[in-house]
Amino acid sequence: MLLGIPYHVAMAYRAGQTWIMNSGEGAAVFTWLAQAIHAFRMPAFFIIAGYFAALLLGRRTPGPWLKGRLVRLGVPFAATILTLNPLLNLLCELSNFSWMAALRSWDHESSTSGGYWVRHLWFLIVLVYFSAAAALFCRVLPRLSAATLPARIDGLLARKLIWTIMGTALLVGLWEGAAIEWFYIKGLNTNLIQQILRIDQTIEFLPYFLIGCVIARAPALKDALYRFSPAVALFAVAALALDLALRDALWPPYGRFLDTLAAIGLTQLLIATIKRIGDRPSPAVQEMVRASFVIYLFHLPIIAGLVLAGKGLALPLGLKAGLVMALTLALSYGIWCLVRRSPLLLFLFDGTRAPPAAPPPLGARRPLPRKRLETGQSLDSGARARHRRAFAIGPAPR
Repeated sequence: MLLGIPYHVAMAYRAGQTWIMNSGEGAAVFTWLAQAIHAFRMPAFFIIAGYFAALLLGRRTPGPWLKGRLVRLGVPFAATILTLNPLLNLLCELSNFSWMAALRSWDHESSTSGGYWVRHLWFLIVLVYFSAAAALFCRVLPRLSAATLPARIDGLLARKLIWTIMGTALLVGLWEGAAIEWFYIKGLNTNLIQQILRIDQTIEFLPYFLIGCVIARAPALKDALYRFSPAVALFAVAALALDLALRDALWPPYGRFLDTLAAIGLTQLLIATIKRIGDRPSPAVQEMVRASFVIYLFHLPIIAGLVLAGKGLALPLGLKAGLVMALTLALSYGIWCLVRRSPLLLFLFDGTRAPPAAPPPLGARRPLPRKRLETGQSLDSGARARHRRAFAIGPAPR
């Protein structure tokens, strides 16, 4: 989720391409950076989401699990739509128009465009669909909660990892090219269906969620994915290079096919890399994991404000974009530090409740009250001895 910061900053500074905010400048390097991150960021996210959904449904009953997911996702979704997204949209309008024209455009779009309200929260809608479907299937077919891939198939997929990766990429790529194009050919990309309900992105990311579910139930394949594979790395780099070189010149279904090849290969490479360098307890990593949801919700309005403020600064574009990234991370993390201190804000923007304070252990002694000393006054030796004895004496025998 933290990759949303460099991705959205790069989107704002792409060369010759418009986006929801207008920076007034751009460079080709940011076009490539945005495309490279986009190739695997959300596919990897939905693979991870599917993995944990299958893992948790193997331990919990579907109903309570789904209820928890709806609260965890739905409450921050509603809170962000009502508080942060109107500000985000106004800042975006101000990057294109004067104050009065921006307000008129903001009012018009707010009343006519569903996507104007959803913005970067679309993945929460899609994740609710997938969570509800997973819970329903496990409710109707309880054996799915504990089902695993047959050992023979699991072992075969693990031993032939490069062919597993390439075959999966081919099948999913055909799905992405054909199914989404069919959606658009049928004219289903309407304000309601596409911009609010996000059916097109549901079609797009369903295979990745299912891949995550399969990995959670295939122990040998999971272990193989954790290992670095030179063949998969070469496949991933080659697919990404082709995607960067040809994507804009291709018919959209072909472009989505290339996107998929890069997404599958890069996701395995990312999993293996994180397993190798990050598979150890780290308070810093755990803290960023806890903060990531709130950081994601707040980062885009912050980027919009910083891009707007930076339009008048005569700085090298690389330095300006780097400053926007660093300040966005710092400010959004600072907001997380404030949010976690407030039970109400934590519930509204993280969908969680602060754990209750642990009661003191049974039989624990309360510290003796200390007398307030006047300035310069200290305890004499007799008082210090009595003070030590008071703490050394245990409870009176019964």
